[in-house]
Amino acid sequence: MEGVVQRLLRRHPLIAFFVLAYLLTWWTYPLLTFSPLLGIPGLFGPALAAVIMAAVTGGKAGVKALLGRVVLWRVGVRWYVIALGLPTVLAIAAAGLSYLLGSSTFIQAGQVSVLDFVVFVLVVGEELGWRGYALPMLLEKRSAVSASLILGVIWGVWHLPTFVIPGTPQYGLPFAAFLLLTIEYSILMTWVFLHSHGSVLIATLFHGAINLSQGFFLGGMEGASRYWLLSIVYGVAALIVALVLGLSASRKSAVAGPAGVRATDV
Repeated sequence: MEGVVQRLLRRHPLIAFFVLAYLLTWWTYPLLTFSPLLGIPGLFGPALAAVIMAAVTGGKAGVKALLGRVVLWRVGVRWYVIALGLPTVLAIAAAGLSYLLGSSTFIQAGQVSVLDFVVFVLVVGEELGWRGYALPMLLEKRSAVSASLILGVIWGVWHLPTFVIPGTPQYGLPFAAFLLLTIEYSILMTWVFLHSHGSVLIATLFHGAINLSQGFFLGGMEGASRYWLLSIVYGVAALIVALVLGLSASRKSAVAGPAGVRATDV
């Protein structure tokens, strides 16, 4: 039986990864009714799924290559600036749009707690899976844009239970707006990922900066309005990047699988 399962995983590694990522996270969601903190282990569902699949398909070498992306830090200073700064700029732009549409204040600041900084670090558990494992595999047979769209949808739906479980921060908020946002995030993060040679560290910083910047500059804004305004601002940025990725597709260097991502001209 074990041999059959392993052969099945090797034959369909990407599908297997997505199934595992969901299962290893969604089991924690019933615990969220007691406290959102109990859902923190679920952040590592994608990472654990990635490690399992890297081990099944590549053995120790595959796991070592996957984990090596977390410490891939020599990517150029500007990509650190973009990873940390672009989400901040876009959050401020969303605040400005809200003000232009009639908000009484420009920055609707919220409180950033110690937990927010902890989550900033822990999103590496997501990014090791989404960008460290899944994105390179998607890029093997798909364009950067189509890979981003597919991953953005799967990544967004992965969050779905938090929108329907009472007591969670996202309960009752418009999931459609959030799904649109994860697709837009995904396009931008693919662009940064390709330029940083597949660095999970940079992807983690970008993801963390998204969370912190929105909490700080827009934390006082009503949740539904915040999501829709952000989807407009990020949508413009994602459209520009998608055009760049599309126009650059013909001269993009080949992207390696989970063992590593080579440099690209995108």
